[in-house]
Amino acid sequence: MRNVHSIPGTDVLASLPVLPLPNVVLLPGMVLPLNVHEPQYLELVDFVRAHGMYIGVPLLLASAPDREATFAPVFGLGKLVFHVELSDGRRIIRLEGVGRVRIQHELPQSHRFREVAVSPLSEPYPTDPEPLTILKAQVERITQYCGEDGEGLQSLLSIRDERAFLYSLTAFLPSLELLVCDEAEVVTNDRALVTLQQHSLAAETADERVEFLLERTSGIVARLGEQFMSAARLLN
Repeated sequence: MRNVHSIPGTDVLASLPVLPLPNVVLLPGMVLPLNVHEPQYLELVDFVRAHGMYIGVPLLLASAPDREATFAPVFGLGKLVFHVELSDGRRIIRLEGVGRVRIQHELPQSHRFREVAVSPLSEPYPTDPEPLTILKAQVERITQYCGEDGEGLQSLLSIRDERAFLYSLTAFLPSLELLVCDEAEVVTNDRALVTLQQHSLAAETADERVEFLLERTSGIVARLGEQFMSAARLLN
């Protein structure tokens, strides 16, 4: 992950095109590949290529059948960093998450896609080093349970920017939660796992994000320990 806070000017934020998605949370520093084929979003891609290159990617929320879909008020701001048009009209694009924004209001619709006015959210560093140290220790414990499969997670511990570390861990969070899910939980957990990422993204401060991730990783460590002990008893 690279940029965690690279917000454009107020002219872009005053009328930001949005591409709401039901199962994706765009995190600062994350690169999101997308296959775009819906007419309104093909129009959106053409528009942003001519007007600033920025797209908001809010998490789509459930809504009543007779109302326009709503989305989470805090979401990731993406910059278009790759675009190719295929022979059938589809677009393959990549967005890089460059920061977080909060919706102020939705604009009257003048295109087939939606536009909103947003305000930028700052990205301060954590102020309390102790919970962050404990969080990193919990990540280290999880990698020990994962063996070679934990190499990607282990690499997070070398990230020097604490903000980037927290967002990188947030990106890993669904995979970590699945380590301790049984088969029945996996079937029903997709939406819940994305909601966890949204919770981390929307944290008011980095310290709150640390506390949330520490709560989740501590639970994962505890359940991995229980699974390890159960497996050891079976072997004995």
